[in-house]
Amino acid sequence: MSTDPAMVPQAQAGSSRVLRPRRIEDYDPQRLGLPKPPGFIRTFFRRNPWIIDSVLMGLFYYASIGSVLASANGSMPIAGVLMSAILSLGTTAAILFRRFIPRILAGISSALLLAVIPGSTGSSVGVIAMVIALYALAVYRSARSAWLWTIIGTIVATIGALSAGLLDVAIALVAFFGYGMMFVIATLIGISVGNRVRYMDALFARAAQLARERDQQAQLATASERARIAREMHDIVAHSLTVMIALADGATRAATSDPGRAMDAMAHVSEIGRTSLTDMRRVLGVLTEASGEGPGGAPSATGAVPLAPQPTFDELRPLIDSYRAAGLPITLTVSGAVPEESATQLTVFRVVQEALTNALRYARTPSRVEVAVDFTTAGLTEVIVRDDGLGTAADSATVSVGSGRGLIGMRERVALYGGTVDAGPIEPRGWRVHARIPTAAHPSDPSSRQESTPL
Repeated sequence: MSTDPAMVPQAQAGSSRVLRPRRIEDYDPQRLGLPKPPGFIRTFFRRNPWIIDSVLMGLFYYASIGSVLASANGSMPIAGVLMSAILSLGTTAAILFRRFIPRILAGISSALLLAVIPGSTGSSVGVIAMVIALYALAVYRSARSAWLWTIIGTIVATIGALSAGLLDVAIALVAFFGYGMMFVIATLIGISVGNRVRYMDALFARAAQLARERDQQAQLATASERARIAREMHDIVAHSLTVMIALADGATRAATSDPGRAMDAMAHVSEIGRTSLTDMRRVLGVLTEASGEGPGGAPSATGAVPLAPQPTFDELRPLIDSYRAAGLPITLTVSGAVPEESATQLTVFRVVQEALTNALRYARTPSRVEVAVDFTTAGLTEVIVRDDGLGTAADSATVSVGSGRGLIGMRERVALYGGTVDAGPIEPRGWRVHARIPTAAHPSDPSSRQESTPL
């Protein structure tokens, strides 16, 4: 997530970093799901800060012009009047941009305080300008800068009053404590407002960050669900089409020599096709509706089938029967007690399904396909599928070109439970898939079965 550095609020009071102007639309309460902040007037001026700055500049300009005119009518020299007028105009312009250049405003205000000479009435204008500058420093910069300029402003105002009073010590003391008190009050008010602004901006920024993280989590969950559905669709389609193609090829060859066998093969094709179509409708139905039932439990008008549980270990035998019907000489070996975790049973089922699909597609003339499922190790399930078939010839016209998604999906599925999958050729011929799936520890069962069933 990227954040514009110019929009990052500072949450800590007294920080030396800058509280920069932020866009109000970035912290829109409606977009963040927050209650609408109270106070129409405060919200209006928060959205339109230039109105306040313009009004403040106009008031100060009126006061400064009156001060300059009063000085011109008195005994103040023309040079002093011109100097006061220039400083007053500069201060007026700086007040308009006080949110962006508070230090420059404080410097000009200090010069205006220091330029007070006998006959001048500009000290009050300089004090007002310094109060505005200290408030802006505390709110838009930091408390440290505000306190520093509070000290500088008090000293400068005292020096200006001392020079105007012709080095009168009593005037200097009164000016020091009087101006110092005003400047300290302005700084404290600015720090209080600045702390509140920084705190609220930090809350809004945190809410915006949480909103972005919420959207990103939703996107990640959507991508994860799409990947899961893609794996399920691949398992269904790859298994079904592979078996159907093998059966159809066998039926074609036996159509003239053994019509009865060809009819049995096509019956298997029809059965597998219907089962696969039902499975696909169930998976795709998850994307559109939670159930295929309408009101009262009746089937929905869309014709969607009701949702059904995922395959379990008990359905492994019918799965292997379908591959045996397609011509694979499979031997199944199961060791140990089958765990009750449905996730483990589904993972074992899908791993065996994908491995046998690859064996049916790519292994030529296999004489033996071994499927071994071992549950004897506590906390670990091992699945080994090996065949002794030859690899598919590269120049074969009937070569089945794979995309590699099957092995990728198998590894992703097993990796969800912290397991691993090793797949590769074996010597002298054949292919081997070895999956290790961590499971919840379960006690060894004396009735654990050890079976080796040729199918």
